[in-house]
Amino acid sequence: MQPEPTGRVLRTGDQSYQLILTRGFPVPPADIWAALTESEQAAAWFGRWNAAPDHSGALDLQMLYEEGLPWSRVQVRDCVAPELLRLLVGDDEGAWDVEVRLQDAARGTRMEFIQHLADPAAAESYGPGWEYYLDRLKAALNGVPAPEFGDYYPAQGPYFEGQARTARGGGGGGGAGSGGAGAGAGGPG
Repeated sequence: MQPEPTGRVLRTGDQSYQLILTRGFPVPPADIWAALTESEQAAAWFGRWNAAPDHSGALDLQMLYEEGLPWSRVQVRDCVAPELLRLLVGDDEGAWDVEVRLQDAARGTRMEFIQHLADPAAAESYGPGWEYYLDRLKAALNGVPAPEFGDYYPAQGPYFEGQARTARGGGGGGGAGSGGAGAGAGGPG
């Protein structure tokens, strides 16, 4: 069964966009914060930190589920535990500006994952990758097998291509039939 994409792309300025994915977790924000920032827990679903992200400074992140297990340099832009973590992550492919916002919810935590984009077309490859990683987080927290990346990419590419087109003002709904092969490089996944 193919997972349904949930992300959306929004225009936030003349040349700025956000790729936003929202998830709910039946645990308190402190538990999600630990899964994001504690290296051992983060390694179960995303990657390994060489130090804990804190209020400022730089650290390194090894992406454990990417080809070649690459290391990236990370600059902490904002950190308010357990509510907000914003990072600028750089590697050989470029840089990504990501932020995670955690809020208490009636039944646990509401997570809003945001990638700031200059070009919404990048969502075609980034979107499926983040969907995959956030579902890996949910699987790690629930102690169930992790999903397979091939279930997300390239199948979800056309959905995110439609989201990007809509954000640019080009219309289109962003459904699976919105066109495009979904092939792309870079980003998570």
